[in-house]
Amino acid sequence: MTTTVILLAAGRSRRTSGLKQLYRVHGEYLINLQIRTLQSYGFNVAAVLGYEAERIQKVLNKDVTVIWNEKYEEGMFSSVKKALSTLNGDTFLFCHVDRPVPEHAVFKALLKSKKAVAVAFYEGEKAPPVLIHASAKNRLIRSDLKRLDAWVVSEEEVDYIEVDDPKIHWNANTDESLKRYFG
Repeated sequence: MTTTVILLAAGRSRRTSGLKQLYRVHGEYLINLQIRTLQSYGFNVAAVLGYEAERIQKVLNKDVTVIWNEKYEEGMFSSVKKALSTLNGDTFLFCHVDRPVPEHAVFKALLKSKKAVAVAFYEGEKAPPVLIHASAKNRLIRSDLKRLDAWVVSEEEVDYIEVDDPKIHWNANTDESLKRYFG
């Protein structure tokens, strides 16, 4: 079974003073920190880029698949669709560049699910990562919904996996939260 973690990193970073992907964490770019952490778990990683793609790609670790979403202005779900349209595989895990990568145990728990879609839950609230098996890939690509969370709710075969990692709720979408969660 092949599993790819897709790091969603196409956005404009409108609520921060600079590109979140290029935020420096102890001398390393945030996007590379996230990729390195995911690769340390044994995953193949694909990064979906959009806004300032060339600038970000210049600093990327070389051992990552880059997917360019020319429709990034349409929102994150367009990046999810672009990734699934581009990649082959059995299982896909979606993470966000501006959320700390959760513990490896979270990914292991999601990968145990036999349902088409699995979503992490912590203290009764869902958050990324989201697992999508190949069996749901075409339904997602053809969906006319505008958001991944709306698509997940519309799916019949979803597994909600309770995990023990509060980081799934951490969202570094402002300068203050970038400093809080990444230093």
